[in-house]
Amino acid sequence: MSIYIELLLVAAVVVYIVDLSGFTDTLLGWASKFTARFGYGPVKNLRPFTCSLCMVWWCCLLWSIFRNNFTLPVVSYCAALSAYSITLTQSFIFIREAVLKLLRTLMKWIDA
Repeated sequence: MSIYIELLLVAAVVVYIVDLSGFTDTLLGWASKFTARFGYGPVKNLRPFTCSLCMVWWCCLLWSIFRNNFTLPVVSYCAALSAYSITLTQSFIFIREAVLKLLRTLMKWIDA
């Protein structure tokens, strides 16, 4: 499989985990409970783990190193993927909402 396809898949998985799965809220909750023991307020951000742009960048770089394809074109592709991580998140949400709308329409059509 091409390194570019692999990196796109890595970016998709990272965006799903960081932005859509609830991992970020869970991680911030754990961190807030931990810091509360020492008298600090809630943790609102824990970069790079709560930032999809940061995580896509670092995970794609690590993947390219792991696959022994750490070249300038691959690094620039990693940068592009991280720059478009918010767009990828919104695309996932759009697809999910479109499928839900289709299913609701089909349910109304079946019940009618």
